[in-house]
Amino acid sequence: MSEHLRPDILGRLRTSTAVVQSDSEAIERHGEQNPLYVELNTRLVKLLNPASDILDRLAGTAILLALVDVDSLEDKQKFRITQQTKTQLAGSEMAISNEAVAIYKKLIEKRWASVMSSVETEVNRCLEWLGSERNEVRRMTALRVIEVLCSNHLVPLHSYLTKFFATLSNPLRDQRSEIRVAAARTLGACMGLIPMSERNVRNPGLNFLYEELQRNFQMASVEGYHGALLVSQELLQHGGMYMQSHFGQVCDMALKLKEYRDPIVHKAAIVLLPVLARYSPQEFTRVNTGSSESMMGRACNYLIT
Repeated sequence: MSEHLRPDILGRLRTSTAVVQSDSEAIERHGEQNPLYVELNTRLVKLLNPASDILDRLAGTAILLALVDVDSLEDKQKFRITQQTKTQLAGSEMAISNEAVAIYKKLIEKRWASVMSSVETEVNRCLEWLGSERNEVRRMTALRVIEVLCSNHLVPLHSYLTKFFATLSNPLRDQRSEIRVAAARTLGACMGLIPMSERNVRNPGLNFLYEELQRNFQMASVEGYHGALLVSQELLQHGGMYMQSHFGQVCDMALKLKEYRDPIVHKAAIVLLPVLARYSPQEFTRVNTGSSESMMGRACNYLIT
């Protein structure tokens, strides 16, 4: 890696200085002809080549991340950085994907025109990966990119909510627990796009999610149970008043699965109990007719014994 990237280059870049200038006027004055930028871009082409060593590619992503923080970049430079980042998102190495998602998140937060103009294209690519891609790295990348986009509350994404909810159904019961957990986080971010006034029992999207939750539970498998618990948690945390009418059923599910033999399901059920308690303390501590103790009492008896 050292033959491609000298330590001083990254330091000079972070302060936006050229060889003999002390501020970002260097880049502003020379634009794409700035010697530092030319040198970095030449190195980036070599470092980000798919045939390069993974450490070299990680060095390339480090340069990209630093470049994003240069305030005086020209539109052509921003476009090139955006394209290079999107190319890295399509890779098959999880370490590279992680860095690429971090860069993409920063691009979205900065609202660069070069990235904002292609949001819907990127969404469609992610939906395609989740629908047909067998490469697990790409599927994980797709989940994380959608999470980033939805977390930034981009207006064009509201029209994709139905597709998001439908597409996330399979990842939420995927064989890999990491995929299920990532899908749940993405689901929560998607729900954040729903106006708070619409997070109620009349919302078709939330009703769809609850029906999926029930289907997952009825699968009576580790994947199904885990998916049901994860969706329950996201609905409680991001569904507003919606879960009030389903509170008892979800409590019963969590208490039923708290002693499940699989540690992933067991842990998810235990984690869900305090979420339920925070959501509706009154209901959680209520002793219902025909029962000798409250949900809280049943939970505490298990945790203490």
